[in-house]
Amino acid sequence: MSDYDIFSAMQEGQEPLVRYKKTIVGKVHVVALNPFSETPEGVILEGDGRDSYIELWNPKQIIFFERMNQKHLEAGRIVKMEKPPVPEPPSPNQLSEKEIDELLNGKWLTLKSKLEKFTDTAPVLRILNRARELEKSERIIKNLEERISQIELEKYE
Repeated sequence: MSDYDIFSAMQEGQEPLVRYKKTIVGKVHVVALNPFSETPEGVILEGDGRDSYIELWNPKQIIFFERMNQKHLEAGRIVKMEKPPVPEPPSPNQLSEKEIDELLNGKWLTLKSKLEKFTDTAPVLRILNRARELEKSERIIKNLEERISQIELEKYE
């Protein structure tokens, strides 16, 4: 694969040929080929198993990686991943300006349902400020203020 092909595969969301993850609690230093410059570089795998893996995109990288990290592979500190990692679901606290406007201009029950999912006051404050800008009803503003109070109480319980 050329550099362009590798970069293109990464950008288009294609799967790498193989992933290796660490299996121990500590950090693991592995040596891999940079997919673009094809020079060896050290990579430290740290953290929990969800984000402590390395992706290899071409056969040359795989062969180099397996040779340079043979002791880690034999000891079981790194293993080949069978399934791709599952991304964490997006936070319910992330909202765009467009989504805020849609919530405020949509049905009341949709807004109420969304308010119950928030775990932080920041998005509710954003909705409250926008509701005041749009001069929404006192009922909506009062419910937003109550939800902010509930979230703050839940944090300190």
